[in-house]
Amino acid sequence: MNDFTFHNPVCAVMGEGALEKLAEVAAGQTVLLVCGGSSARRNGSLERVAVTVREAGGSIVQYGGITQCTYEAIATGVARAREVGATMVVGLGGASAMDTAKAIAFCAVHDNYNPYLKGKLPQRNDEKLPLVLIPTYPSTGSEANGTSDIMGYAGGIHGVFADYALLYPPFTYSMDARNTAFSTMVMLAQTGYRYFTDTNPISRGCTGATLQAVLAAFETLVDDPENYDARATMLWASFMETSGVLGLSMEGRWTYSIFSAAGILRFTLGTVYRENLAMILPRWLVFAARHHPESVRRFAVEVLGANPDDGVDAAVRFAFERLRGILRTGGLPTTLEAYGIAPSLTDVEAAAGRVSSKEFTVPEYYEMVQACTTEAYPGLS
Repeated sequence: MNDFTFHNPVCAVMGEGALEKLAEVAAGQTVLLVCGGSSARRNGSLERVAVTVREAGGSIVQYGGITQCTYEAIATGVARAREVGATMVVGLGGASAMDTAKAIAFCAVHDNYNPYLKGKLPQRNDEKLPLVLIPTYPSTGSEANGTSDIMGYAGGIHGVFADYALLYPPFTYSMDARNTAFSTMVMLAQTGYRYFTDTNPISRGCTGATLQAVLAAFETLVDDPENYDARATMLWASFMETSGVLGLSMEGRWTYSIFSAAGILRFTLGTVYRENLAMILPRWLVFAARHHPESVRRFAVEVLGANPDDGVDAAVRFAFERLRGILRTGGLPTTLEAYGIAPSLTDVEAAAGRVSSKEFTVPEYYEMVQACTTEAYPGLS
């Protein structure tokens, strides 16, 4: 087992106690509520949070419309927080809103925050406004980690955590089949990549159990989208995937190539993170099996339910079809036809220079992208 250090300062509160905790910590505070587009208003979470804060004797100022974590969104939010004298930041929504909330909470207490965002000065978790994150779209685990990736900016937040992650399942009831499927595929990728090379039997076992629970919850939510336990499972799985508990003793970095493969689609097509991961994951698994057949076979059997007696090709084919079954069930695109013309070899070559993993050659990345243009199983040769 490799050496590791585990630390996570976030206090996670699941269920009805989440709103009780919000009332407790927001009492008498001036809250800047950072939220996304219109979904928080439609699903009632925005109103419920506002009422909870006001009934606790706090005041609330909404800063909405955050669909990406950008430098401009952060700067505007910091100015707003200072203007209203915010004493607490609450992030409500998906990763964009929560990442932006983290950055605002930190930057609001620094007169010149640019050197911190650029990494020229160290970021301290105790140098921020009190911060609460409330996910309404579980997938990326932003509520559990200390990172904010700022789009189009060579810097970000690293090591600034929420004080509380409030996990309230009814706030996710409005997720339709499409968004639930996207959420599932992102968690399978972001959690699954740790499973292949983790030598710690405890954390690898936790990773496998988390993945199996996500798959079971998805099957339940297909027919019962307001199933409390299944939605709670999704919320906890999202928290767990970036909490630091999983993947404690990973040996080698080849599985990080899933994010580089997804990046190829982003840089060539302009598609967003969840679209890229959902499209590439079934194909990446096949191409990964060409290099690491037994590791992928084990994943297919132990996590996705392939027959233990199957050889590598049969197990990987089963995994490929099971993942694409999630796409079909959620009404998600199964090929790149939905996004327009597939990238050329020249496009992929240029994009490959911008991604970090060299697990695959440029021709392999191109072949993987081409595999996304067809329903066919790519095969191991």
